[in-house]
Amino acid sequence: MKLDNSIITRETIINDINQLLLSFGYRTSDIYDRSCFDILARKDDILIILKILVNIDSLTPVQAEELSKVAGTFLASPIIIGIKSKNNYLEDDVVYERYEIPSVSPQTLCDCIVNDIHPEVFAKRGGYYVKIDGKLLKELREKNDLSLKELADLTHVSRETIYKYEQGNSQTYPETALRIESILGKPITLSVNILENEQINQLDNVIQEPRELIELGYKVTSSNKTPFDAVSIKVEDTEEIEKLRQKLETKLDEIEKIRSEINKRTKNNELLITNMERNRNKKTLENIANKTDNIASITGHNALFVLKHEQTNDSIKNIPAIYTWELENMDSIIDLKKLIDERKKEDR
Repeated sequence: MKLDNSIITRETIINDINQLLLSFGYRTSDIYDRSCFDILARKDDILIILKILVNIDSLTPVQAEELSKVAGTFLASPIIIGIKSKNNYLEDDVVYERYEIPSVSPQTLCDCIVNDIHPEVFAKRGGYYVKIDGKLLKELREKNDLSLKELADLTHVSRETIYKYEQGNSQTYPETALRIESILGKPITLSVNILENEQINQLDNVIQEPRELIELGYKVTSSNKTPFDAVSIKVEDTEEIEKLRQKLETKLDEIEKIRSEINKRTKNNELLITNMERNRNKKTLENIANKTDNIASITGHNALFVLKHEQTNDSIKNIPAIYTWELENMDSIIDLKKLIDERKKEDR
């Protein structure tokens, strides 16, 4: 996926990335060029959320924060795609970072998707680095009958440095890793899988509408620079997920198990992509419905409109419309789910 950097535009990158994803089995959303993200894409359990720029330094802190929160809310991996940083072009097979979000060239993303080849080098202030598999390093050192000091002397680092690598403090220069690999005879570096980046932030701007959803037991958090107004999630799920996220930070050995539990709770259509009436005209509501329907399809979650005034149809485009008086007469969230399902069937 080589691009001519001299004539590249943001629109060209977006179209090429979208076509790449479609060609390799991903379902992609519409393109949202005025949003904190441009494309959502899903393949099996992988959900990625992309912001595409020519210069990755044009990403603002506000955009980055919202991208990170939306990604965490939907359990997606946020990725920034770009061509250059300031006056330098991004190197392929290197992971850069902007506001703690991985940033890569289009070719690097292509290698991950097409060939399942993930970069090992990441760029930070001060140069390029790699991560060492500490457990493997210790196994290979002992297999080669080398003490910490002997391996340190052979690779021109201190004994303490080798010890830190083996204990998991694994960031080092590529040249140092290559010297160690030449002594031990096997690769010891870890790849960076940007498609499985764990994002723990989530939308946290709690709002007090729609009141009827809140009374049913949902927490509603609003979003900025996104094609939808807010996301609603059951309070009990929010509390449980927060507990799980805390465990995720402190118990690295349980990451996969905790992620599985979070996924189970979040994938049962309990999360509602929510839109409100807000004195918008019919054309505006239909435009929002088209975008929301697209995002709901990609993420696998339900969407709805909460309206005060009755419409001719009980849905806007493909999105069920639930009226405030209906919500007030409901006893539980189960009643809401049944009505959403009924409205979806009526719209077919």
